[in-house]
Amino acid sequence: MPTYKLTYFNFAGAAEKARLAFKLGGIEFEDERIEFSAWPELKPKTPYGQMPLLSIDGKAPVAQSGAILRYIGRIADLYPSDADKALEVDEVIGLDEDLMRSMGPSFTIARAPQALGHAADLPEEDRKALQVKLRAALAADEIPRFLGYFEAKLAKTGTGYFVGTKPTIADCVVLATLRALKSGWLDGIPTTLADSKPLLSAFYERMMAIPALKEYYAAK
Repeated sequence: MPTYKLTYFNFAGAAEKARLAFKLGGIEFEDERIEFSAWPELKPKTPYGQMPLLSIDGKAPVAQSGAILRYIGRIADLYPSDADKALEVDEVIGLDEDLMRSMGPSFTIARAPQALGHAADLPEEDRKALQVKLRAALAADEIPRFLGYFEAKLAKTGTGYFVGTKPTIADCVVLATLRALKSGWLDGIPTTLADSKPLLSAFYERMMAIPALKEYYAAK
């Protein structure tokens, strides 16, 4: 049996969907979580200066969260072998990536305002004010729009999952996003944005009731 080590920071972020896939697939893995203070030393040793990283049998790690997720999906039977079904899974994942991309500037403004055309030494209070403005626009338009797409997809499948009759990596991705939106750590994003979507809310409860995931989150 191969051994797996998933390395990321000590929060959900880009690694959570992979953690969920491991848990759903019943595959043992080392969930290595590093502190921010350790990142400057580790970063030059990574393939592309980013995480998450997946090491298999102690070999050199591979990067890119999407590649890692699909690999786990294949070994855990969470990614369809049928090309048409795999396309449906990738469509949902792509939608989620578009949502995350739309939220990107609201994170960038806090840590690297120069990337958005502001001074690198922009005062903290100004960064916060701009972030609040960006988050308000997201909460009013972009996030509800994408949640509507997810709701429509669930209505189309009619199974309670995004593709087929059992969870796939697409469900792992959307669950991780819903948990982030509901977490309260995204300042300016109401935790209730998904509450108006009955199918999406039922999906969240269904996924969170799966024993492996329920146990995972109960232990956190």
